Amino acid sequence: MKSTGCVLGVAVAAALVLVGCGKHYWNRPGAGAEDFAKDSSECARANAMYMSANKEYGIVLEDAYKSCLKMRGWVRAQHHEPPADWFRGIESDDPVRLDGPTLPPSGPRSSQAATPADGGELIGTWAGQLERPIPGGRRFYSAVLKITEDGSRLRGELDVTGMDLKGSAPVVKSEQTMGMSGRFGGQALAISFTLTVSGNNLEAAGLGADNLLYRLALQKR
Repeated sequence: MKSTGCVLGVAVAAALVLVGCGKHYWNRPGAGAEDFAKDSSECARANAMYMSANKEYGIVLEDAYKSCLKMRGWVRAQHHEPPADWFRGIESDDPVRLDGPTLPPSGPRSSQAATPADGGELIGTWAGQLERPIPGGRRFYSAVLKITEDGSRLRGELDVTGMDLKGSAPVVKSEQTMGMSGRFGGQALAISFTLTVSGNNLEAAGLGADNLLYRLALQKR
């Protein structure tokens, strides 16, 4: 009996490992790829932290995005290989392009991230202040933003003294804007910063998921 129990335990453990290796996909009976592309795109745009006024790029709030799809009748499940009419949605908090008719597949997007050729002026260490609104006024914190190459991409690491807002996020540059969107601090607060560089000065403004506007005023070291 003991050996049988051990074999059963190993089999159950193996099955759990196999289940954990699959990816999540979405399905709605009778719906096809065009239906999912439309609903996924609309749910993403409705639940995104935009990185610029033109709403070209943004970070999608995953929980709200998934709830939106479920309200439209879509079901999310895990599969090793997607069956017919199961589609891959957004499963990360990486910035995505939101101004097109459909959303690109989730995962690395090297064409969207700034590279030394189109964002090299950002590389380096920037130090200064972060401004945060408080009831009746504003509060300032010492801040350091370090932007480095991460393969073919750029990544910013923000450290704020006296406030739980430390974190890193990819830096994205489009034809009109530069931005950095990610989750910061222990509470994983989503903030989308728009960056402006003039010589050795960098300014950034970002609306957080807490509906507060955060501002950075930094100088290059």
